[in-house]
Amino acid sequence: MLRFAMLGIALLLGPAATSFVQAQPFISNYGAESIAELTEPQKVERLIEWVRHLDGATFIRNGEEYNCQQAADHLQSKWEKHKDEVKTAEEFIDGLASKSGMTGEDYLIRFPDGKTVTCGEALHQQLQRIEQS
Repeated sequence: MLRFAMLGIALLLGPAATSFVQAQPFISNYGAESIAELTEPQKVERLIEWVRHLDGATFIRNGEEYNCQQAADHLQSKWEKHKDEVKTAEEFIDGLASKSGMTGEDYLIRFPDGKTVTCGEALHQQLQRIEQS
C-alpha cells in the first residue's frame, strides 16, 4: 500500500522522485509482516457484520421474514453456540449460516432490488471478497 502511495507521489513530482522510489527496495515490503491475515473467527465475525449492515435487505428463515439486525443476531447466536466445533469460515457458512438446523430449509436473503439468493451463496461471495482484500 505504501509502495503505491509513494509511486503516486513520484508520478506527481516527476522523474527524480520516481528514481527515489525505485531505489528504495525496503518500501515495497514495508509492513508486510505486520499486517496479519485474518483468522477464521475474524472472517466469521466480518460475515456476520456484513449481514447486519445489509440495509433494506430481508432475511427469510423458515418462511418468516426478518430484518438484517435480527438475522445477524441469529447467526451470531449460532456461532457462539457452535464456535468450538466450527474451525473455518467455510464451515460456518455451510454448517450454520446457510440453512435451518431444525427444518433443513435454506435461509434466503432478498435484496432491496428484489433479487433473492440463498444466504449460503451470498456469504460465500462475501467471504471471497474478504479473502481477496
